[in-house]
Amino acid sequence: MQTEADKLRQALELYREGDLTRAEMLIEAIDFRELDEDLHVEANYLWGLVLTRRGDPLEAAHRFQSCIRMDQRFFPALDAWGNVLANLGDSRGAIEKYKRALAVASPEQSGHILHNYGQVLLRAGYVLKALQRFRDAFKRNPQSHEHAYMTGICYLRLKRTRGALKWMRTAVELEPKSARNHVGLGNARLAGKRYGDAVAEYERALEYEPAYADAHYNWAVALAEQKDYARAVRHCKQGLRINPDGFELLAQQAYCLRQMGAYDAALQTAKRMRQVIGHAGNADRKPEFLDVLVANEAASMRALGRNVQARNRLIEQLRESREPCPHSLAELRYHDLRRLPQARKFELTLTVRRERLPFSEEESALPPSYQRSYWVIASSLKEARRMVRELEPREAEIRFDADVVSGPKQSDVDQGVLERSPAIPED
Repeated sequence: MQTEADKLRQALELYREGDLTRAEMLIEAIDFRELDEDLHVEANYLWGLVLTRRGDPLEAAHRFQSCIRMDQRFFPALDAWGNVLANLGDSRGAIEKYKRALAVASPEQSGHILHNYGQVLLRAGYVLKALQRFRDAFKRNPQSHEHAYMTGICYLRLKRTRGALKWMRTAVELEPKSARNHVGLGNARLAGKRYGDAVAEYERALEYEPAYADAHYNWAVALAEQKDYARAVRHCKQGLRINPDGFELLAQQAYCLRQMGAYDAALQTAKRMRQVIGHAGNADRKPEFLDVLVANEAASMRALGRNVQARNRLIEQLRESREPCPHSLAELRYHDLRRLPQARKFELTLTVRRERLPFSEEESALPPSYQRSYWVIASSLKEARRMVRELEPREAEIRFDADVVSGPKQSDVDQGVLERSPAIPED
């Protein structure tokens, strides 16, 4: 007769084989009263892993929590609980769980915890802190190409080309058959304007993984930087045949078409991108590419004489996005180009309060209350505040901080919003 421990072992085998339905059925059939107490933690942990992969994160988190109630030092459950919270968008909760896991795990057991911790920090925009976690993870497991690759990604984000090149080379040396590692090394080469070397890495990536659309995307970026837009478009199309929902490829294609003067074609490509981005993956990259998309749409509309529609598109994006949106800001400034004989640069901080709106398929909903800073070139503080107010939701209540940083007077400068910070939710 099959014991409860036998059921647990069989459920583990099914989980490893990917048969999640049968694994969950077996776990549910276990009579915990008949299961040895020292296996209760393992059973709840396995149950949580199965639920996570089956797409039930809240119930999975409950199982991991049960593990910690039984054994506060069971760090795998803390790590898995942190991963669930990170996927739910709760960065603070995830970080708290990773810290607790690191406090009880031994150094040789903590590499993957540090890696997960770094991923959350990187998604939240704390690149230097993420870099430290990935480097620490590599010190504890110097054979991990994953840790080396993510360290290289941080250096790329920081625009530190030499560091990126060093770590991406390490990732390739540790796992030379990884298409992703070769694309990472290609991107480090691209950051240093070594176009031929970059393309060689993208070619190697496609040799190892012909269906790796990201290689085509970065190859297109390299060509576009050299103003070879026609070939860049061809690579975008090759990548889209592999990944029809590749919004990054569509954004790059729209940009290249606009640069070629094919404005209607660029707008059609942008329309297709809007259709696919809602259900596409790579959620972390969507805000950046939506910003690129809107800037290209507005530039194409402006070139076609549709100035009012172009400006409205930019204002809509800037009002509803919690991100800095540097591309949309640059296009708006170009669209509203106005030369001032004298002006100052103002740094303004404001608090915004509004009712929470439902999530859009294309944009991240703003929090109901947040702070943001702007850097503006304007003839007066009043004018700077007017420009900033236009870029926040109409219905919102705006309160400008009394402290305003203003620079010296400048002569013969262009008016406009130069930069803004992300919207930081108020606790």
